[in-house]
Amino acid sequence: MIRYGYAIVLSCLLLIFFSGCGRKTPPVPPQAVIPAPISDLSSTLDDKGVLLSWTYPSRAESGARISNIRTFRIYKSEIGADNFCAECPVQYGSSIEVNGSGLQPGSTVTYADSALKNHYRYTYKVVSRSGWNIASADSNRISFNWESPLPPPKKLSLQVEEKRLTLNWQPISSLSDGSRVNFPVRYQVYRSEDGEDFSRIAEAVDGRSYSDEELENGRKYFYRVQGVRTVEGTELIGEASEVIAGVPGNVSSLAPPQRFTVVAIDEGVKILWESTPQSDVTGYRVYRRQAGSKKFRLVGEVDKASFSFTDQNLPQGNEILYYVVTAIDAAVPPKESVFSREVEFRR
Repeated sequence: MIRYGYAIVLSCLLLIFFSGCGRKTPPVPPQAVIPAPISDLSSTLDDKGVLLSWTYPSRAESGARISNIRTFRIYKSEIGADNFCAECPVQYGSSIEVNGSGLQPGSTVTYADSALKNHYRYTYKVVSRSGWNIASADSNRISFNWESPLPPPKKLSLQVEEKRLTLNWQPISSLSDGSRVNFPVRYQVYRSEDGEDFSRIAEAVDGRSYSDEELENGRKYFYRVQGVRTVEGTELIGEASEVIAGVPGNVSSLAPPQRFTVVAIDEGVKILWESTPQSDVTGYRVYRRQAGSKKFRLVGEVDKASFSFTDQNLPQGNEILYYVVTAIDAAVPPKESVFSREVEFRR
């Protein structure tokens, strides 16, 4: 009888212990932790590929604030353009994970994808994940057709006038593989005041020239041009041309040296050029830029009797350098020709 009583007491204690462990709280509805779907996924195309961008969600589906998104998963679909079916379901063959740690709600998230194939159709969507099994609904989708980038326009030149610079170039007639261009090509002009940060000006033009007006006389402006083709409603930007610079109001008939070369010597890099036939030339200026930079920096100036310059203060670490030469006259400040063609130097 005593043994039976002990069993009853023990059973009661166990029941009390297990029923009381942990503090009961109201259940959290799924909408309170599931991120609201991304709605502003967008794409920017250039000659390197596509840059995807979207905003880090700041709200859950319930409207509550969240800040614990761990990863973003990008889903990518690729299909041959000739096999694309607009009415068919999109089949995503691969996914890419972007770490969300350290990012803040409301910030812009980006991902660059250069693994694109010529004559393919691409579709992307993004899903936010805030836990092992907590994922948002799909974002909006973006789609585009990809074709090999156009080669850069060649033979850029500048016509200088008061408060105006007119840019001319040779139209693109063939692709990088040698095939002829049999589709319309427009040209987008970009301008910079420091030779590095370029911004698009106006809309792409159909012709082979563009006049940039209402400029400040005496200020130097830098330009580059890229071809633009449209494929299934998507604008594809081609490779950038060389950079050319000019100064409005500084009306000069000077022409830069047409033939010059660079050679390695013990003291550095020697730049040599042929004299120009113009009588008003009083000297030459030599500019250099490093690989990966669009900005040319003045590295030397010599008088008209000299047809070479030695660049002794070479930057560290760069294996490829580019040089251009200009001609100047005796005006104060001197009028300067446009840049000569670029010459590449490899160490």
